[in-house]
Amino acid sequence: MSKKEDKIIKRIRKRLDEKSTIELWVKSGGRCQYVTCNKPLWKDSLTLRKMNKGYISHIIAASDNGPRGEKGKSEELELELSNLMLLCDECHNRIDKAQVSEHPKEVLIKMKQDHEKRIEMVTSIEPDKKSHAIIYTANIGAFEPKISFMDSAMAMREATYFPSSDLPIYLGFQKAIFKDDESEYWQMQEKQLAGSFRDKIKPLLEHEKPHFSIFGLAPQPLLVKLGVQLSEITNCEVYQNHREPEQTWKWPVKQEVIDVQLKEPSDKTKKAVLIISMSDMVNRDRIHAVLGNEVSIWEITVEKPNRNILKSKQTLENYKNKVRDAYSDIRTIQGEQSEIHLFPVMPNACAIETGRVWMPKVDLPLIIYDQNKNRDGFYKTITIK
Repeated sequence: MSKKEDKIIKRIRKRLDEKSTIELWVKSGGRCQYVTCNKPLWKDSLTLRKMNKGYISHIIAASDNGPRGEKGKSEELELELSNLMLLCDECHNRIDKAQVSEHPKEVLIKMKQDHEKRIEMVTSIEPDKKSHAIIYTANIGAFEPKISFMDSAMAMREATYFPSSDLPIYLGFQKAIFKDDESEYWQMQEKQLAGSFRDKIKPLLEHEKPHFSIFGLAPQPLLVKLGVQLSEITNCEVYQNHREPEQTWKWPVKQEVIDVQLKEPSDKTKKAVLIISMSDMVNRDRIHAVLGNEVSIWEITVEKPNRNILKSKQTLENYKNKVRDAYSDIRTIQGEQSEIHLFPVMPNACAIETGRVWMPKVDLPLIIYDQNKNRDGFYKTITIK
């Protein structure tokens, strides 16, 4: 951008009326609207001294030759709020000078719209509808799952809850040195999850009675562990990632409630195994390959297991009830000194709730297995006791 164009933009900014300037600051929450930045623009980050660090930047440049300039449009939109973003100095430089080609107008428009939607949601929260959004992710093989806070917030809004902050609580640890077919992976991830929970969640539980909205994409043993730490004592809403007909965390409207069954073994005297066949059937040969033939296999399942089985909150509630029954029945029959070998193939929300309904002072220890093609089937990961 030339010095002449710089002067033109500065002159236009001075002409932006006070009402429009205030509206832009209000809609942005006084924060940088660049995605992942969100810096407060009303104070110095080190001294906390009040100051104006905001730049009113154009999506379509104020001149035809400026960044994203369009003949006819530049002049027409130069003072339109829909074409203006509030940015910090670094992000302003990024979109207008350093990385112009990487920031077409479509990308910036979406950034602005997503940011303003989030600010509107946060500022409209009623006290009894506040919920702390918890996002937990961990590498699944080579896949690094990501959960959009905006998608999470929209799902919470459908459930009549609103984020208590404009940032979620992240518990996950990605970029792991080890893969999930190595025992070191589970040790590291379990330790990290326990530490994050201790540092970020426990202080909230000690000083208030919070509500949590849980979003998780991780190997199922870790999701069960997350659920154990949350427990049913905490007030939670657990969400499921739906892939069809569109990718969303919102619960679909008017979905069929699925009946969940607990199948008991005919011989209940052997080593207790609990299979959860919700997303797919579990081949018994794989269980015997790990534990031998001296096992009593209990199973929680549905009539037609599939990856999209969990479409309603009531189905999830039905599932939780069957898990409670299984824990109680196995403990009663096997005795207090026994343990449960858990083989899960289920939706992520079910994995979290499997942990939440487990009672540490009552239920038997869980030895949790994970299915991994690099290990040619199931193998033991973490133990909960």
